[in-house]
Amino acid sequence: MRKRFCAILGICAMLVGCGSPAGETSLEVPENIPDTAEQEQVAQQEYEMITIDENTKYQTIESFGTSGCWWSQYVGGFDKDPDEDGVSTRDAIATLLFDREKGIGLSCYRFNLGAGSVEAKNGDFSDIHRRAQNFLDENGNYDFSKDENAVWFLKKATEMGVGEVVLFCNSPLVTLTENGMAHMTEGGSRTNLDPSNYPAFAKYCLDVAEHFVEEGVPVKFISPINEPQWDWYGGQEGCHYAPEEIPGVYLAFLDELEKRPALKDVKLSGPESGEWKGQAKNYTSALLNDERLAAHFDTIDNHSYWSSTMDKMTFRTWMDVNYPDVKLRTSEWCEMVNGSDVTMDSAYHIAQEIANDLRILNVVSWQNWVGVAPGGYRDGLIYIDEKTQKFTALKRLYSFGNYSRYVRPGYTRVDLKTSSKSQEDMLPVAFVGTNDQGKEELVMVFINESMNDETFVLDGIQGYNNIAAFVTSDDLDLECVLNEGYEASKPVTIAKRTVTTLVLTRE
Repeated sequence: MRKRFCAILGICAMLVGCGSPAGETSLEVPENIPDTAEQEQVAQQEYEMITIDENTKYQTIESFGTSGCWWSQYVGGFDKDPDEDGVSTRDAIATLLFDREKGIGLSCYRFNLGAGSVEAKNGDFSDIHRRAQNFLDENGNYDFSKDENAVWFLKKATEMGVGEVVLFCNSPLVTLTENGMAHMTEGGSRTNLDPSNYPAFAKYCLDVAEHFVEEGVPVKFISPINEPQWDWYGGQEGCHYAPEEIPGVYLAFLDELEKRPALKDVKLSGPESGEWKGQAKNYTSALLNDERLAAHFDTIDNHSYWSSTMDKMTFRTWMDVNYPDVKLRTSEWCEMVNGSDVTMDSAYHIAQEIANDLRILNVVSWQNWVGVAPGGYRDGLIYIDEKTQKFTALKRLYSFGNYSRYVRPGYTRVDLKTSSKSQEDMLPVAFVGTNDQGKEELVMVFINESMNDETFVLDGIQGYNNIAAFVTSDDLDLECVLNEGYEASKPVTIAKRTVTTLVLTRE
């Protein structure tokens, strides 16, 4: 284990405010300055080392995102100002999700293409908001004035800079399903969609995609299947598919997609398995063992529910052996725990899930399940009270922002080696990229859930002359606590009980 002797009169501590211009330093001076002998003793303190190798590169990030499922269809209509501050509820929430200065700067938005359970008025839905509209009128003609609240958020996300939109389906249209519902009521593990209706399902989804693309929405992916291994008997829209049924659905979509030059930049995504274990390999190989589909799919999207570190390592190894050129994306996750949480507890958990998926699976995209929720579960990034329109930005929103705001699309993960277990416990990740000002950046995220600060020096980097730190903690919401000139060998401290992002810049 290598160590380095460093003077503690460097960065120690998150003492410099972000109001200081880059390159300037404004340190708080302690009341009791140690005498010369004490200073010399401190100067000889040994620090652990974290080594960055910018030449060893892994995945390049495409996006971080969330979905508008089950909340945008009502929150998108909250256009009044409940707080008399000049900002409507929907605009304030959009800012928190998508703005890079006042929010967490998400770069992906998943829009739910509903099956029409609202129009069908049947099925078992205990929560009215889990019903979803489609874009067909009672005569089967397109009516894009429908689902207007959800569409408002889709267009607002686009306006605020989201560059990747995914149109996803939980169930096929009820007009195409075997039982005329958006879920099964009986019959066990079987699909609710006859193969003869695959082309009609594909045509509808691509008609909608083409409409939104014409309106300037950056649709990049269409996902017709969601968590196919589960049996969907109510509570929400859903449809089961066996692995051997997967290729037929996607081939119908690919047939339709290839007819549409307006959608030349759109890809299919899936199979959206609910986990990285179990049948995930069966669904993935069903896609990638078909020659046409294998030529189309350069990424696979799955969900990270109920998947351990070993599950993810096993799946990553299997992909490396069988499909080494196919990238992975985590397209859905939330903490499956009942009860509301507004504390750092769930903030650590979402950050740890993101870090593990980045480090183990090498995912190029990571997406939280829902952006907004009513509470009572650890799912949304924001809790809202529908009656009052009052909302709470949660700690897990900001810890997610420790990644999404600073690790931008196009940034590449590079090798990071730790010199101690306590450092490794922080699940650190490092990325390099070029920011909007054309300056090179090194971005690192650390999760320090322990009761001890972690101080170290960075090794293997050259030429960075500014460092900034952004902290989420019990008291801070993704706030800048450090912004000053940087010199190699200065110690860096990650405060206890924080999620911290360090951004080093070559000016």
